[in-house]
Amino acid sequence: MARPPPRKRPAGMKLLSIVWFNVLPARFGGQKGTALFNEYLGRQAELVCLCANDNVADGPLSYRLRPELPRGKRSVLHPGTWRRIVAAATEEAPDAIVLEYPYQAWAAVKAARKTGARLVLHSHNIEFRRFRALGKAWWPLLRRYEAWAHRKADLVLFKTEADALQAQADFGIPAARCLLVPYGIATDDAEPPMEDVRARWNIPAGMPLLLFAGTLDYAPNAEALRRIYGELAPRLDARGRDYRIVVCGRNRSAAFADLATLQHPRVINAGEVESLLPYYKAADLFINPVLSGGGVQTKNIDALARQCTVLAFRFAAQGIDPRLGGEKLRAVADGDWDAFADAALPTAAMQLQTPPAFFEHFAWPRITARVLERIKQLA
Repeated sequence: MARPPPRKRPAGMKLLSIVWFNVLPARFGGQKGTALFNEYLGRQAELVCLCANDNVADGPLSYRLRPELPRGKRSVLHPGTWRRIVAAATEEAPDAIVLEYPYQAWAAVKAARKTGARLVLHSHNIEFRRFRALGKAWWPLLRRYEAWAHRKADLVLFKTEADALQAQADFGIPAARCLLVPYGIATDDAEPPMEDVRARWNIPAGMPLLLFAGTLDYAPNAEALRRIYGELAPRLDARGRDYRIVVCGRNRSAAFADLATLQHPRVINAGEVESLLPYYKAADLFINPVLSGGGVQTKNIDALARQCTVLAFRFAAQGIDPRLGGEKLRAVADGDWDAFADAALPTAAMQLQTPPAFFEHFAWPRITARVLERIKQLA
């Protein structure tokens, strides 16, 4: 079925965001990435978010929420969900449909064809590569579907230049249809009152405090945590100086129950915390020894935005231009735990500021303004 010609665009622009998963309230990096992207888009254009029915705003939004899609991963395979997406697009008559991740591309392509809207795919990772690395047998099927979704989009938003180049090679999409849209930072957030993390966990002033945070029921983060206990902490012990490592993160999966059994006298498992802000403020160093997964490590950007120095393996530091992080972002060779341990405490002692260029590059208003300008050019 041929796509109708785009409607004559009014002075403003209307966007329909399709979010098939839970992002509100936004607590974790991936949730924040989508929620803040929509929030700042909604401040510059009319936006409606059609999303899973377990999304609940915990404050005012700049856009209109339609939490009407069934929750759960299996919903992406349900024809009823596809019909709901097409019906909502017909009702809203947007100028552009912004699809978060490629999984609902079948419905989004149909909706774009029916309404004449332009289709924008927000690609957070090269998904098939991530699942291939995790050993999932169905990754070849995902690769074909993901390639089709990317080729059908009028514009594809990528988190890293490496992902954009990989998609051009793997999926055959032209560079002219790619736009780099990094995970941003909220530059206008008021800082809430914060608990004293050192007092909460009995960590003396002056003792190096290293922080690791992430969704711990995600395999790459879970493996990194195991290595913190098994590889990093013993090496730091051998260097003879006292320290503490605080770990924050959600673990709601029985598949990762072993993490609760990990023990080390200098590692504190704080569990799932309401806010990481007081932990960034208290920490001398954010450590990121993740060695698998995909896309940009949003935890690095959040830490740097809060003036917390980051030490990572090179894999985990990808997606951030070293010129933007400066000495505030330190990277060592992948899997070199001796180098990681050697760098940890000296780096924690460094008194540095995140470069101004970092905040300019990752500011959400700047990012979303650039996205809207490119969408306007699709007419």
